[in-house]
Amino acid sequence: MRILIAEDSRYQNRILQVLLESWGHTVLSTTSGTAALEVLSGSNPPELALLDWEMPGKTGLEVCAELRGRGGKYVYTILLTAKDSHADIAEGLTGGADDFISKPPNPLELWARIYVGQRALAMHRELVEARERLEFEATHDALTGLWNRRAIMSFFERELSRAKRQATLVAALVIDVDDFKRINDTYGHSMGDRVLEEVAKKMNGAMRPYDFLGRSGGEEFLVILPGADLDGAYEAGERIRLQVKEIAFADQPSIKVSISVGAAVHQLDQRVSDVIEAADSALYRAKLAGKDRVELMVPFAGLVNHPGYSKQMMRSLQSA
Repeated sequence: MRILIAEDSRYQNRILQVLLESWGHTVLSTTSGTAALEVLSGSNPPELALLDWEMPGKTGLEVCAELRGRGGKYVYTILLTAKDSHADIAEGLTGGADDFISKPPNPLELWARIYVGQRALAMHRELVEARERLEFEATHDALTGLWNRRAIMSFFERELSRAKRQATLVAALVIDVDDFKRINDTYGHSMGDRVLEEVAKKMNGAMRPYDFLGRSGGEEFLVILPGADLDGAYEAGERIRLQVKEIAFADQPSIKVSISVGAAVHQLDQRVSDVIEAADSALYRAKLAGKDRVELMVPFAGLVNHPGYSKQMMRSLQSA
């Protein structure tokens, strides 16, 4: 474990360093509270710190208090002190320290308190990992690892509000895997899951860094494209479609995977549900037109001057 020693007595500092290194720890050392706080506030701080209560610059207790106020990676702190009154102990523990030990520390007691610190840090890591796992599961699809429906709809609401506020555009793609039921029925649900996983990987690889991709249910996916007009949405849909067509399974070479895509861009005061409905209608036309293609929303009358209007939209209308 990486341990910081902050002790202004160079003699005591060296004794502690030799002792900790003999137990297999990696040791950093400072002689002032100010320097200790800089080390502990860095991007990769030690996991545990032995802090002298009385030091130049900042006291060990002040270092503990500032550390707790800043958050970030948790550092287990042990105060080294000659103070031993109940009031001093209470002040130290309520001030942000995790433990304390009298100076000069008894080696066996020091080893035991560091052991307790290691155990506490392990429990803390487990709790953090469990919380992160729960947060991930609450927002991601279990099969594909993409955003789930709740999360992707939340992103859409946020991006649509931003687009209206800043007078910009946001487009949506509703994507459906072609003939997915046939794949499931012919090759089994495990193969169907593999198809969905591969589709998700291919689509994810075709996203811009600021796009959002989620699984909205079954074999259907939703893509949010901030700043995109219909031309941009069409290009994104084609890029994704071509990526998906590259999917091949060595053990099932007869499976050919394709997607149909419906694209829409928000218009005036539309809600999220309105944009998705427009993209759904375009997806339906893509299915009727033979699948494995991108179709665009049908604009309402008078939309020619809307910033989302495009040549691709006109071509889509002509082919409808």
